Amino acid sequence: MNGVVGVGAGEGFSVALKSDGTVWTWGDNSFGQLGDGTATQRRSPVQVVGLTGVIALAVGPFHTLALKSDGTVWGWGYNGNGELGDGSTTERVEIVRVSDLTSVIAMASGERFSLAVKSDGTVWSWGLNSSGQLGDGSIVQRVVPVQVVGFTGAWL
Repeated sequence: MNGVVGVGAGEGFSVALKSDGTVWTWGDNSFGQLGDGTATQRRSPVQVVGLTGVIALAVGPFHTLALKSDGTVWGWGYNGNGELGDGSTTERVEIVRVSDLTSVIAMASGERFSLAVKSDGTVWSWGLNSSGQLGDGSIVQRVVPVQVVGFTGAWL
């Protein structure tokens, strides 16, 4: 595969970002973490269906997030705790957009939760929150992004 500009690794699967903005995956696909519309394990790279214009990746153990050049974030794979931020806890074998999140400039995926930084310097989080890892002052699971308390953009 030529033109790879970024890679990521989850629990038993791999992800590659090509310079043309496409994303390719291979390996375990038990939760749809390859984003190819199936739950079939792949021993060689397959393209994530319907995804172009990607500039960055964040890979969790069983899910992946993709940041597009327009500042939107898309995800696929395991979603049992809302880590895809689409308002559900349904695993996704194809891409879904993170709800109401625009102007994103950076993101990260943890174990069953996700984070994003917007261009205004605010930080947003969603997914599992059993230890307060979402930073919203609660331990409530969130299936859509909530703002992390205390980041107002002054640090940018």
